[in-house]
Amino acid sequence: MDTESNRRKGIIFMVISCVWFAVMQILVKLTGGTIPLFEQVFFRNLVTLMLCGYLCYKNGDSFFGKKENQIKLIGRSLLGYLGVVTYFYAINHLDSADATILQKSSPIFVIIFAALFLKEKLTSLKIINLILCFIGTMFVVRPQFNMDLVPALSGVTSAAFAGGAYTILSHLNKTEKPNTIIFYFSLFSCVVSLPLMIMNFVKPTAMELLLLLGIGVFAGLGQIFLTLSYRFGEASEVSIFNYSTVVFTTILGFVLFREVISPFSLVGIILIFGSSYYQYLQARRYGGKER
Repeated sequence: MDTESNRRKGIIFMVISCVWFAVMQILVKLTGGTIPLFEQVFFRNLVTLMLCGYLCYKNGDSFFGKKENQIKLIGRSLLGYLGVVTYFYAINHLDSADATILQKSSPIFVIIFAALFLKEKLTSLKIINLILCFIGTMFVVRPQFNMDLVPALSGVTSAAFAGGAYTILSHLNKTEKPNTIIFYFSLFSCVVSLPLMIMNFVKPTAMELLLLLGIGVFAGLGQIFLTLSYRFGEASEVSIFNYSTVVFTTILGFVLFREVISPFSLVGIILIFGSSYYQYLQARRYGGKER
């Protein structure tokens, strides 16, 4: 399959992933007042574990991957898990907008790590578009920057962990099936979260249980399309489109909670989509050798 077709698929899968993660964030918001952190994290991965376990069995894919990939699979799972936990901690201790803007710096780390470890070209266009996307995100969430040191550092480390996980994921996709990678990550997360959840377990109501299962379903869909995105596209290219989550979350907030979309948000949305789409056009024009 040609490079242009792969690039287009990678971007499309990333945007679809952002839609599902945006829905997941709405459900997390609905359960955050009563359900403890590690209970949310456990259910976030439980549904995905069962789904990808079934797909591995049905398609004859390995559950635990190749022997030579174990360190990479563990590294991807550990960094991904730490990214989720530190992000949730930041959300619980910071203004949600501040937590979002810190976590959404993860594409910066992806581009840096991809250049260092995957030898992907670090172009001026990628850097400029990344900065524009970050500025656009600030317009959308309008952070207050009323930050305590530890939660703020937690938000930044969340982005770094996510960036490291996505970089390893981009490399793993060349030798492992997506279902295998996701199953491994989900199993790791469930095993680590289970004892922590039991220590502070809150019995959910029927509605809360439904919402928790919804978190798992949409997180699973988001994870599947995220993995496919890094399978087809270069990490440094597709990661920029991860900012779309902010846009879709804003739109869903307006539709479901009547949260007003301000002129600042509209400017941010235009910056995010405009700069991302411009990078795609330039990459298409120069065949991946953008300047």
